[in-house]
Amino acid sequence: MFRLPAAVVIVVASMLAACSDRDVVTESYATLAEAVAAGAVERGWVPRGLPPSAHELREAHDIDSNRRWGLFNFAPDDERHLRKLLAETGQPSELTCNIPARIEWWPLLLRGSIPPDGLSAAGLDAHRTHDGLNLVVNWKQGRAYYWKE
Repeated sequence: MFRLPAAVVIVVASMLAACSDRDVVTESYATLAEAVAAGAVERGWVPRGLPPSAHELREAHDIDSNRRWGLFNFAPDDERHLRKLLAETGQPSELTCNIPARIEWWPLLLRGSIPPDGLSAAGLDAHRTHDGLNLVVNWKQGRAYYWKE
């Protein structure tokens, strides 16, 4: 029986991993108005109903699927506006985020399996929106992260 050398198997596996998620596109927007004008909200890459003060938006989306990830900042005065997006189900007990490794602006704490105690220690609250997005918010800093996989 013919056996492939381990080095060949490792190289092929590495090449396949490098090709995964190659259809993920990233965009940045200075303001929510800019994201709207670019069609990012209409396409679903940026959630509908974000606070008017949303700024410094970044998003990544897979053009072949419905997977998307993003972050934005918001003014503290808009907390009540953002809370309107949240589902009444309370905080999710378990979260997982499988964002592609090449999305460098995504925090390490929110990659892979996300421990609830790690979130609270970092000043973050986890929620789900009415649209089924995962939403992690730092209310004091006015920053939110969202994703759907």
